[in-house]
Amino acid sequence: MISHLRKGDKMKNYLFVDQDIEQLKKDIYTVKRPVFNRLVDQCKLYFNEQLPEEHPKASTTYMGIAIANLSLAYILTEQEHYLKEAKRWIMTVVSYPHWGNAHLVDVDLSAAWILFGLGIAYDWLENDFSREEEKLVREKIILQGDRMYDFKIKTEGSGWSTNYFQNHNWINMTGLASAGYALINKYDDDKKWVENAKDNFNTVYSMLPEDGSDYEGVVYWRYGAMWLFVYAHMLKEREKINYFESCDFLRHTFDYRLYQAAPNLEEQINFGDCHDRRSGHSTAIYYKVASEYKNGYAQKLGNLVRDQFLYREAYESKVKPGILPECFFEVLFYNHDVEEKDFSDLPLKKYFDDLGLYVHRSSWEKDARHMSFKCGHPGGKTQWSHLWRLKDQGYNCFGLSHQHPDNNSFILVADETYFAIDDGYNRHVKASDHNLVVVDGKGNYDEGQNNIWKNYTQDMIAEMEVADLNDEYSYLVGESAKQYDPTLNLNTYKRALIHTDAPWYFMIDDLSSDDEHTYTWIMHGDHYPKSEGNQHTYINGFGKMTLHQLSNEQLEVKHVDNTIRAVMTTQEPDKFTENRMKALHVSNKSKVKDMTFVSVLVPTSQVVDVKTLEIENGIGYEMSKEDLKETLLVATKPLEYKNNILNTRITLIREYNDQIKVFNLGPSLIDDE
Repeated sequence: MISHLRKGDKMKNYLFVDQDIEQLKKDIYTVKRPVFNRLVDQCKLYFNEQLPEEHPKASTTYMGIAIANLSLAYILTEQEHYLKEAKRWIMTVVSYPHWGNAHLVDVDLSAAWILFGLGIAYDWLENDFSREEEKLVREKIILQGDRMYDFKIKTEGSGWSTNYFQNHNWINMTGLASAGYALINKYDDDKKWVENAKDNFNTVYSMLPEDGSDYEGVVYWRYGAMWLFVYAHMLKEREKINYFESCDFLRHTFDYRLYQAAPNLEEQINFGDCHDRRSGHSTAIYYKVASEYKNGYAQKLGNLVRDQFLYREAYESKVKPGILPECFFEVLFYNHDVEEKDFSDLPLKKYFDDLGLYVHRSSWEKDARHMSFKCGHPGGKTQWSHLWRLKDQGYNCFGLSHQHPDNNSFILVADETYFAIDDGYNRHVKASDHNLVVVDGKGNYDEGQNNIWKNYTQDMIAEMEVADLNDEYSYLVGESAKQYDPTLNLNTYKRALIHTDAPWYFMIDDLSSDDEHTYTWIMHGDHYPKSEGNQHTYINGFGKMTLHQLSNEQLEVKHVDNTIRAVMTTQEPDKFTENRMKALHVSNKSKVKDMTFVSVLVPTSQVVDVKTLEIENGIGYEMSKEDLKETLLVATKPLEYKNNILNTRITLIREYNDQIKVFNLGPSLIDDE
């Protein structure tokens, strides 16, 4: 039976639908046809899905979004088979005594995804249920909503209930809010879920980093940050409260995602917990950003993913329920009036101060060079500051389990080839799994477990001390010694990254300690290089890179296998990711207190002449390509070089078109009297 409301009565105010429903029913055949086709294709898959009579011993997040997809297909087409199929899925989850498996049953992600989808479906299909069906669905929503709400209230101060910076909080509270809005005037305590969610997200949005960066990494950005947009959309539609206007994170976070896309835009730069290199796109977020901010770059990436990348990502992605079920959001978020903008209009350099993340692309072509370099506070400056303020109030919110000990690490891609790679998803995080320097094989304090940050003191931070970006060069310096194991007595670990528009990157690592150590410079790749002395050549597919290294000490080189294997969810202990990395280890042969590595990475197949310089009081490189020459000098004392008096630790000399420019990068070698 189709209700009179379904026949076109505009009095129905559909939850989550922020546009005229009758116009939307027309648009799916015209301007929204591309995204509606996605919904139709996705719904076809559901009809052949065998639904378990008992709750599966696995995640059921896919069930919540399936219910929403089928319900939307029905209210837009009024085709009975969509209603029948939606009810099959709805009554299946209603029949389960509990939602979730093994860990935090009824009160975490599986329950929240279902609560979200079922809340929306109840609102949309209420008049299409029989009295018995309506009662069963309503009572199940009340039961599960109360379970979620009671747990949230009971555990405030610890766990996801007050982990305001983590995806579990955002997803669970959005699910509760959806159920609350669906039951307005149908439940005695109908407002408590809604109001609690509003209070929660008021805190969340006020604490997010303004630059849009996300410490959890690109994959959790697409999985978790999506719900920041979903809740903001629902609140705007229900109550006209507009966080899209007031929250800078929502406005700027697309920039973070775009600049953490690999040059081919299909893959990503996988700092943080990233299960693979393809999980990371969210058409839902892209279209919502495009619509809210008239952002043509987001519109372009959304269309590019939908038309070219979608199914490959869905096939290779390890993150469920995955990108394909987002079609429900696409239909509602997509605004065809937003015109695409070409990425070539955007800067090639970007710095996210909150996270201490620097990104450089040589172009917006898919074979470009791409360098990402990271050094910052755990979770970012904003979060770290708020965490300690909340701790003073009795709230333990240090839920930083997706933050890796990767400060001073880098990822490098060129010619569609990954040269310096990250460990990706890891449940026992260690500095040695990243591209940085470890000391006697050790790295961060308390490493080797899931959340190493819970026992840190407030001053145990890393920081990008210098971020000098200009038209002629980029010069960045990260300092991370305070995060290392205190038994090492490490005083300094500074890593400097320097580059111009030339096809190479200079890197200087300075370390000092009260004790003598073996310092090991580590870089992980998909394959081993050919190592000849202090030159290491990587060749993989069309990509080629040479790495050259100098030091104040004699060096020894090793190739080391490093396999990272991690269970993805406690609900499915047999499901895991595995990343087999080939590590280059370069160490000083004799233990010393102070150590310097001077490296140049040349990720290009172009002819580049590299000369090492070992002069009195300094070491460095002379790089030549056609009529360009760059000389990097790392000095221990002031020195004269080619009639130039050099008074800084790091100096870059650029010679091009008969012009010589000297950049004194620092720090000064002259003592202030």
